[in-house]
Amino acid sequence: MPTGIVHTKEEWEAIAVLARKVGAWIIHDAAMERILYTDQPILHPAKLEGLAEKTVTVGSVSKEYRMIGRRVGWIVGPADIMNDIGLVSLTNVVCQVGIAMPGATAALTTEDDGIAKAVATWRARRDIILAEMSDLPVVRPDGGWSLLIDTVALGLTPQEASKTLFEKGRIAATPMIGWGANDRAGRYLRFVFAIAPVDRFEGLRDRVPASWSL
Repeated sequence: MPTGIVHTKEEWEAIAVLARKVGAWIIHDAAMERILYTDQPILHPAKLEGLAEKTVTVGSVSKEYRMIGRRVGWIVGPADIMNDIGLVSLTNVVCQVGIAMPGATAALTTEDDGIAKAVATWRARRDIILAEMSDLPVVRPDGGWSLLIDTVALGLTPQEASKTLFEKGRIAATPMIGWGANDRAGRYLRFVFAIAPVDRFEGLRDRVPASWSL
């Protein structure tokens, strides 16, 4: 989130080497863990040698379970740190609304949680966007429900690209300003395909200015 990157086993091993060397903790955001398009099993850092006692996993029903805004989640980690995390959470986490808690319980305990079907839908949307914009510098996402395009490679700032897309193509896309260093994150425009149906992406390239080309 929001790049759609899914670490390979080799990448996780490289992270693990560094974490073990300096004794670092790994905070693993697992809210989109099952939204995968790689057809590969989930790789969790706590499964790597020596990292189970140094990994804190944060989960939520917001993304995979399509309960955005409900703010129901959980934290899993080594016993010796969980008390401190609980104390911090008491004063830093918003209170859930009443309907969210039984809703989250139902989502987590139902036999068919619908995630596989949702992932298939998101994958179809991703695939049509990639096909429509194959001639543009799009970062191919292997998970999640957003993708990035390097507008600087097209000679445009993300702000300029966002304004042009909205005014001429009626496409809303968000500049990645504020998501990190401007010479890195600030190169990209973010497209979100969480909600719109597949047919809304058909002919997408025709709505993007013809001048956008490498």
